Amino acid sequence: MRGPLKTWWGRLSTRLVFSHVLVASVVLGLALGISGVAFRQYLVRSQVQGLVLRGTEISRVMQGYYSGSLYGPEATYLIQVLQRTLKDRVYVLNNVGTILFETGSEKVPAAPWSRSQLYTVLVKGQIVRSISRSPKAGPEAVVGVPVTGPGQVYGGVFLESPLSISNATANSLTLLLLLAELVAIGLVGMLAYGISRRLSKPLESLRKTVAQMEGGVAVVRAVPEGPQEVKELAHEFNQLADRIDLQVHQLTRESEIREALLSHVAHDLRTPLTSIRGFLEAIRDHVVEGPEMDRAVEIAYLETMRIKRLVDRLLATTRIQTGIGPLASLSVDKWIGTTLDRMEPLIQKTGHQIYWERQDDVMVAGVLDHLVEALMNVLDNAMKWSPPGAPIRIRTEVHPDRVRVFIRDQGPGIPPEILPHVLERFVTGDQARSDSNGLGLAIVQEVMAQHHGTIHLENLESGGTVAILELPILSDN
Repeated sequence: MRGPLKTWWGRLSTRLVFSHVLVASVVLGLALGISGVAFRQYLVRSQVQGLVLRGTEISRVMQGYYSGSLYGPEATYLIQVLQRTLKDRVYVLNNVGTILFETGSEKVPAAPWSRSQLYTVLVKGQIVRSISRSPKAGPEAVVGVPVTGPGQVYGGVFLESPLSISNATANSLTLLLLLAELVAIGLVGMLAYGISRRLSKPLESLRKTVAQMEGGVAVVRAVPEGPQEVKELAHEFNQLADRIDLQVHQLTRESEIREALLSHVAHDLRTPLTSIRGFLEAIRDHVVEGPEMDRAVEIAYLETMRIKRLVDRLLATTRIQTGIGPLASLSVDKWIGTTLDRMEPLIQKTGHQIYWERQDDVMVAGVLDHLVEALMNVLDNAMKWSPPGAPIRIRTEVHPDRVRVFIRDQGPGIPPEILPHVLERFVTGDQARSDSNGLGLAIVQEVMAQHHGTIHLENLESGGTVAILELPILSDN
């Protein structure tokens, strides 16, 4: 039973209900205590004040007695009429403290008056109020009112009344307030339960949503509901789920890329290595001699160069991904001119004509070697897919904050199903071509991203493909 009880106590709704009930109990308890004491004091003061008023009335009657207008029996009768209750006790004293009249309930024990009280009433002619405690009847209210005449004090009227009535009234009121407090606490508990359920429901929904993440975060999203803090928590959870989802896709994609890398590298290395091994075995076994051997050596050499190009591309991709270093101010004309100078041997070998339509030169922030390598990959790709001797055109466009470099070829274009993925690694338009490993455009995209630029490829209706390299212009400031 300890397990379920511990679980029940650990719930937020239980804690909220308990805290609300505890706070309500403390507040209502303090209110009950303060109101009980205040009401009890009010009743006692009211009872004492009532005795003062009654004593004042009796004092007026006794003025007639001392002046000779009333006889003793008449005065006693009038005192009994003015007393109005049998639970009070009235004493009439002369100015030396002798009791002249005594009436009222005999159940009220006589409380001894102190010398100071007698002196205050009978000598100074002032009213006294006090609470005395009788061993038999408990606390009593005692009031002394002087009976005065022209320039003298005839005597005094002392009234005694037990506080049991006020205490009983106060106790009854306290009991009623206690019952009202218990009802209020019950109502607070029910209200707190409803509020806590309303508050904890979004959290419970969020907990269930988190628990569903074991089934895959791609479809798990929290519904922002409830208080603002819970909505913000759900929003943060959704953002976290999006980041996790993106990271999972990236890791999955990187895993696929690594597998594709191993597959393509193994494939691209197996073919030239097999060719090299075959020619070397033929030379070792003297199967080929003379011109045939020279041809075998030449082919083996070309295959080693093919392996070198593949390794260089892989190293270039890794190097660019790890960072290209600080960017420096660079002229666009210098970038394109340096690229064409380095590609001059290949251009002469393929017989392609390069036409460069210049515009005003601008400055960009970049690393010359990496930008040259990116542009060389684009031009190399254009020359591979264009017919021999077909012209390739380079055109620059300067915009207020960007510069665009267009490279247009005369090739067959990129198949529509490949176009969205042509910038990914190892994606080629023709898997049968041994001179294409699908890394060139991936390197270009990495370089442009490192320079805060972009690359975009699109097929032209008139034929061929245009690659658009875009870089931000370096501000004069």
